[in-house]
Amino acid sequence: MNALALKADPPSFDVLLPASASSVPAPVLMAVPPETGAERAVREISDRFGKLSAEITDVAGRIGDVTQQFGAQTAGLRRVVGAVEQVSRANHAIRQAAEGAQQAASVVRSGLERVTGSVKLGLSAAQTDIETLSEEAQSMSQALAQAVSDAHKARASSDAIQSITREIQLLSINAGVEAARSGEAGKGFAVIAAAVKTLAEQTREATAASAVQLDLLVKAVDALAHRSQANAQTARRAREGSRTISQQVSEFDSFGRSVVDLIGGIEEVSQPTRENAEACAKAGQDLAGLVAGVDASTDILDQAVKRTQNLVSISEGILGSIAASGVRTPQSDLIAVAVEAATKIGRLFETALERREITPEELFDESYRPVPGSDPQQHMTRFVALTDRLLPPLQEELLASNARIVFCAAVDRNGFLPTHNRKYAQPQGADPVWNNANCRNRRIFDDRTGLAGARNRKPFLLQSYRRDMGGGEFLVMEDLSAPIMVKGRHWGGFRIGLKV
Repeated sequence: MNALALKADPPSFDVLLPASASSVPAPVLMAVPPETGAERAVREISDRFGKLSAEITDVAGRIGDVTQQFGAQTAGLRRVVGAVEQVSRANHAIRQAAEGAQQAASVVRSGLERVTGSVKLGLSAAQTDIETLSEEAQSMSQALAQAVSDAHKARASSDAIQSITREIQLLSINAGVEAARSGEAGKGFAVIAAAVKTLAEQTREATAASAVQLDLLVKAVDALAHRSQANAQTARRAREGSRTISQQVSEFDSFGRSVVDLIGGIEEVSQPTRENAEACAKAGQDLAGLVAGVDASTDILDQAVKRTQNLVSISEGILGSIAASGVRTPQSDLIAVAVEAATKIGRLFETALERREITPEELFDESYRPVPGSDPQQHMTRFVALTDRLLPPLQEELLASNARIVFCAAVDRNGFLPTHNRKYAQPQGADPVWNNANCRNRRIFDDRTGLAGARNRKPFLLQSYRRDMGGGEFLVMEDLSAPIMVKGRHWGGFRIGLKV
């Protein structure tokens, strides 16, 4: 069985229809007895209760609307509270991270200051030494270059002396030859020539030895000069490297200052983050208090809805009692019409069963199969084809018979309306709001009024309700219903919607 069938029957009141209410009386000309004062008073009370019931129904509906809005607003506020709490937690995490970063940056800053100071002191001393070494290397290189120059000059002088010595030797040889030719006359000249020769030999030997030593000295000085130049170049590179290191240390020092600036930036971020976290916490408390207030207001409105619904039920009971008392009211004729229509529908169903046009299982089918893609949701059952064939003539004729009738349709005991008036049975389109107002067939109306009319087994039931027309539009109406019985079994009810 469908879950809808498990709902309890709504409360109703015991009334007895007058004997003439079992069928619609044929129009005959007869004298109408004059209305007594009591009947007139009762009728006026009935009219006023009808208006009061409509007003109470409208108020109850509006309170319900406000309650729904409060519920939606409460849900929204709860989401806002959750978001604020989440933001507050995020701010707290950011604050903790900022404080941790600030502490870490402070440690790094202290380390950088110590390391930078030590490196700067050591590098400054090393740079001074390197500068001194470079200058001394340059001086030494210059001195060695001068020594090399002097050595080469000495070598040139030695070569000149050797050349002179060779000339002297040649001269002594020539003098010796000339002295030999001169005989006794040239003996003195020969002695001088021999002495010159001896001096030339000694000079040559000394000059040769000096030249050997001078060659060695020149080679040593050249080698030393080359090494000195290499050392000077190394010293220049060291000096340039020290300057580069000095620049890097400056950059390192600049990095340290950047860390200091970063710490300041973190402090600037941390402060508004802390303030934001405190503000979010305060906002969360305020919103929580607001939610509590809205919840309390919602509870009060729920109680007001229940009280107004009780008032609606009381006024409906009074109207039903007045209508069943025999006093003619605006609903008297329509009650008789509703009862007769429900009786006719029951007989039509019984005839269909007797003719085997449908089985009892099909007629009382409660397996509501959703129509795919319908919005609002429509359903199908195994008796829809029968109601589509039997009910339109009766329902359309009754709809056109009285200007107060807004709609009239049969529903099964779970509020399922298989076949509606043609004006409310349009094919669905793409707009759910339009569908809600114009495509009301094949739908289940299990609201308080719809389910009460569907499950009522008393001769009739008169209710006031707000009909949902879609798009937030409602129409206050009276709902008159009578039970549909098929071979003693309750099938549902015939509902007539009446303008107030």
